[in-house]
Amino acid sequence: MHRDLRHQLTEVETKYRSVNETKAQICELLTSRREQAFSQNWIRNEGPCYYISTVYTSYDEAKQYCSKYDSKLLEINSAEEENFVTKTVRDQGNSYWIGKCKDGEVVSNVMFRMYGGLPECGVCRWYTERKTCDQVRYLFICERSAPLCPVISEKIQDLCQQPMRPT
Repeated sequence: MHRDLRHQLTEVETKYRSVNETKAQICELLTSRREQAFSQNWIRNEGPCYYISTVYTSYDEAKQYCSKYDSKLLEINSAEEENFVTKTVRDQGNSYWIGKCKDGEVVSNVMFRMYGGLPECGVCRWYTERKTCDQVRYLFICERSAPLCPVISEKIQDLCQQPMRPT
């Protein structure tokens, strides 16, 4: 009987070791996703996260990049969101590909820029005689909804730091 109990205890300890190893892997993954996302220029604003690119691309390349990171080109849906984006890019003097202007519809080749200190948003219909909008390269802004923003709550962080023990 003593041998059986010792054997059962050994099995339980082995299972808890396995559970703690799995838990450690999950915690490491959660932490690395959070750090990875925010180390790549993601900015949080009362819910959604935004990525402000530092690379000039075509509109289609910008859409593909956003999609790769579980996001989409920014769709400005409110004055508050437009104000946030305006403040964020105000001093950069660049044009950005986005997915939708406030009060607009989702279409291709939507651009946002600061013009004379004011935000300007519209669809690129043509560029020059030598280039079409499909050939123009701008920076871009991606948007990811709040549930996909990799934030680890304090409760999860606390759980990640404590090994699991039999109760």
